[in-house]
Amino acid sequence: MKNRIVCMTFLLLLLTNGLVSIAEEPAPFSIIVHASNPVTQLSKEDVSNMFLKKVKHWKESGEAVLPVDLVEDSPIRAQFSESIHGRKITAIKAYWQKQIFSGRGVPPEEKKSENEVLKYVSENPGAIGYIAASTPIDDYNVKVLTIKAQ
Repeated sequence: MKNRIVCMTFLLLLLTNGLVSIAEEPAPFSIIVHASNPVTQLSKEDVSNMFLKKVKHWKESGEAVLPVDLVEDSPIRAQFSESIHGRKITAIKAYWQKQIFSGRGVPPEEKKSENEVLKYVSENPGAIGYIAASTPIDDYNVKVLTIKAQ
């Protein structure tokens, strides 16, 4: 029993000090852009900055960045917010309330369904959105981006 406790303690120390890493599970969502967008990958920080409208144009094309969110009660939006922004939806909502109040910006357009997000991104070359990773995209003019490892 004592050996087991020592082993568990040692393993915990290794994990918390980064000496052993556990592979991240794939995200339950996919980041999508218009098929004509030359970008193939972005970092989480890049995506976050686009959705917070801190980045206004695509470097590669000069197109305006048009982020589109799912509605607030979407489980995919909650996962996206926590994974990409590192914050819960309520914190992002508070950020946008400050932006609106100070006249510095408005939040991204919201869509009720993943099909609406797919349609919006298909129709707007500068658009960026997210959908469940399992959602088929074959019928839409979009592509999935790779998220760069940090």
